[in-house]
Amino acid sequence: MRFPNHRVFTRLLAVLLLCPAAHGKDPRQGSELFTGAVPKIQIEVSEDGMKVLRDYVQVWRQPRPERIDVPATVREGGRIYTNVAIHLKGSYTFQPIDAKPSLTLNFGKLAKGQTFHGLTKIHLNNSVQDSSYLCEQLARELFAEAGVPCPRAGQAFVKLNGRNLGLCVLVEGANKTFVKQNFDSARGNLYDGGSGGDVTKALEADSGEHPENRSDLTNLVKAAREPDPTNRLARMENVLDVERFITFAAIEALLVHWDGYAIGCNNYRVFHDTSRGKMVFMPSGMDQLFGVSRSPTLPLTPVFKGMVAKALFSIPDGRRRYLERIEQLATNEFRLEALHARVDKLAARLRTALAAERAGVDDFDETVRALKARILQRTASVAQQLGNTRRPLSFTGDTPCSLAGWTFKGGPTQPALSSRRRSAEGEILCVSGRGAYSTGAWRTTVLLDEGHYEFTGRARTEGLTAAQLKGTNGMLLRISGDRLTDGIAISDEWRDLTYEFDVRGIEDIELVCEFRGPQQASGYFDPATMQLARKGPASNKPVVEVE
Repeated sequence: MRFPNHRVFTRLLAVLLLCPAAHGKDPRQGSELFTGAVPKIQIEVSEDGMKVLRDYVQVWRQPRPERIDVPATVREGGRIYTNVAIHLKGSYTFQPIDAKPSLTLNFGKLAKGQTFHGLTKIHLNNSVQDSSYLCEQLARELFAEAGVPCPRAGQAFVKLNGRNLGLCVLVEGANKTFVKQNFDSARGNLYDGGSGGDVTKALEADSGEHPENRSDLTNLVKAAREPDPTNRLARMENVLDVERFITFAAIEALLVHWDGYAIGCNNYRVFHDTSRGKMVFMPSGMDQLFGVSRSPTLPLTPVFKGMVAKALFSIPDGRRRYLERIEQLATNEFRLEALHARVDKLAARLRTALAAERAGVDDFDETVRALKARILQRTASVAQQLGNTRRPLSFTGDTPCSLAGWTFKGGPTQPALSSRRRSAEGEILCVSGRGAYSTGAWRTTVLLDEGHYEFTGRARTEGLTAAQLKGTNGMLLRISGDRLTDGIAISDEWRDLTYEFDVRGIEDIELVCEFRGPQQASGYFDPATMQLARKGPASNKPVVEVE
């Protein structure tokens, strides 16, 4: 891959000029919270309020109960703030009020006009997935300096009713105050993607003059669903800040932010910048970076799950521009030395604060070393990938290609178990049920040009009866993102399975050999028979997302 021409630098310069933090001192209100001395925040909640908070319970992967605010008094730096609205937050990281909770503090909701260092809302996160307490701040600074607006992050020492909660990550609230500091107009809707899923769903509007009007999201979805790649790019350019989105997605990939929008369809916000008529994506929830819960060798072109990313980067020109942006960022901001220097600077500030509090400096230094080690692994992987650009799978007529590189992934709730077995015919990929109902799949990823494809292979089940098929037990072939169970089957004998799909543009496709079933039931897949054939051009059927 060659370094891009001057057009990329022109685009980057235009992006950087939009970022106030890129010109030295941050002029936005509240900057001292994130760059000065680490604040100490004392929160006082009445017994009645504590009872309300104790009754709030969030269970992972279950619908979130309504969050009820209770009034609190907050003390910080000699100042007292009264009638501060406070509630519990978090999903996977949720902890109850008597443990180490994550909290949202809204200073203006119950006391009109009240602000905290000029901000109306902040979050105090328990950072249970990032023991360095640095990832949020590091990532948000990188996004902001590359021209992607992003609520700022730092740290704070927190006490609740005199109980020491210790260090928390302090995050600026994404609301109208944030919008006013980062955009020319705050009239448009600011949507919270973390509460709803992809842009096709009813996302919650955190601010905006007309939150009931969702035509901005509707227009974005229509553009992304345009089947013709050339027309799709033109339509997306009309409604999306494409340059910022390319930078946004590229940084997510470089950070291994697998739980963000482009890769995981999670943890994001999108704002309708009415001054330019463009939708702007912004990141959130960046506490698992550089290989936490995912390999630091994550592909730079992963399987994109966010529909906007998938639609844009399956267009050849969109993919080219994305790869150019990856290379430019990797050559500058994401160099190993630059990232390590950033970590050292942020860590020095926090180390000084921890020493003053006599709070675990040695343990903190160990977590910083671990973070820098992950960054080393990631930058090495990025360099290796940039030096070995992948090409789409090549086909000769209707002759199918054999598939390899199968890895296993269990289901999200009751994951099945995997194993590889040897038989007289060769290796067999096995999936064994666990509990009342479980799922698991063997997967491999291929880069494909536009066309209509047929995925075939042999499989069989064991320990299932035909009657159980009604409960969607069985084996099937599919691609990642398709949640339909068309073609699912139960058979004690080896059986040929077929799955057909279209690719419009150029796209990384994850092929899936899935088994669903209870304990003592199994599915077997013969990898020697797994093949992919290109059967012709993509069909003219409209693109339909499966919810």
